[in-house]
Amino acid sequence: MHSNAFRNLWFGQALANMGDIFYIVGLISLVYDLTGSAVYMTAVPLVITFSRFISSMAAPLLLNRTQMKSLIAYSQMGKTFFLCVFLMIMVLDSGNVWMYLSCASIISFLDGWALPARNAYVPFLVKREELMGANGFLSTVDQTIQFSSWALGGILLAVLNATNLFIVVILLFLASTFYMLKLPVIPSSTLEVRKVWWQELGEGWSQVKSRKGLVHVFWIYGLESISGTVWIAAVLFLYVDLSLQRGEEWWGFINSSFFVGLVLASYLIFKLHGIFSKHRHKWLPFCMIVTSGVTLVFAWNKMAVMALILSFVFGLFDQIKNVVLQTYLQESAPPEELGKIYAAQGALTTLLFGLSSVGVGLLLEVMSVSMVFTWSALLLLTTLIPVKRLQKNLNT
Repeated sequence: MHSNAFRNLWFGQALANMGDIFYIVGLISLVYDLTGSAVYMTAVPLVITFSRFISSMAAPLLLNRTQMKSLIAYSQMGKTFFLCVFLMIMVLDSGNVWMYLSCASIISFLDGWALPARNAYVPFLVKREELMGANGFLSTVDQTIQFSSWALGGILLAVLNATNLFIVVILLFLASTFYMLKLPVIPSSTLEVRKVWWQELGEGWSQVKSRKGLVHVFWIYGLESISGTVWIAAVLFLYVDLSLQRGEEWWGFINSSFFVGLVLASYLIFKLHGIFSKHRHKWLPFCMIVTSGVTLVFAWNKMAVMALILSFVFGLFDQIKNVVLQTYLQESAPPEELGKIYAAQGALTTLLFGLSSVGVGLLLEVMSVSMVFTWSALLLLTTLIPVKRLQKNLNT
């Protein structure tokens, strides 16, 4: 976990993640300045989500033909190139919002391979007994970047303006590409194309079916993706307005409290990974029960301070659960096949989250925000069924 290769991986990904957030901040601001329309602003996450879904579906084709190091590095290079195209369109002062959204779609498509490939790299770079600690460390870095970069991106946008912010993003992407090119080459047995292309697309799903316990893991991921849509910005905004009857600033406070919980959990796992690894078969169901119960209490809570506490607790236990599942997934398949499994997971969670976001919007038209959170809590509780079946594998 202290090797130069692992350091290059996490540092390069941290720079890329920071650049991604700055880029989205700038893109949303640009789209709003061009159109003044909330509808076009909502098109931004829709374009990003759909493009990443298509990318995840197509990933096995590339994983069979390209070394993982090259895939990560070329993906980052491609993002940098199209961001330069994006900046050139800005300099030429094009008022066509669809040109910007088309570039954003391509950048998101290229980005769809980065996280699955990074997660698949980890077992090659650290010892098996260090996996949970490595995942805890990576999660600490990811969540810290997430927590800080949204605020920093807003400040930079105000100070530098959108054009200069995108120049900063390009520099971050270039630096990230440099670190990705320093990663070691991973030996792979899958570069030879052994199937027709439509069979290759399903290789990740075939691996899930054939590996012990992974079907149950994917059931958990799927149910969580659906239930987790209540925590998106739009629903929380309504919760703050209707349930807490507080100002917009409390929406930010609740989000911040959630991220503090995530960061603390990641840090605790990094420092105490031996304890968490030894008892992970107990931690997983406990985390599911706690997050479900917290969501139910959150649904009917009317006190703003209590909402902060509940959001923190949810983030804390949700992150412990995430790292436990992540580590089990990495241990359950040969490292050279992990990229395809992560691509399948990305396709599943992205599609379900996108569809569920639309579904939650429709539900909010016919029922209260408290009832929507209640249904989410009950759905989250159903994850105990696949968790129970997974427990005996976690204990081995």
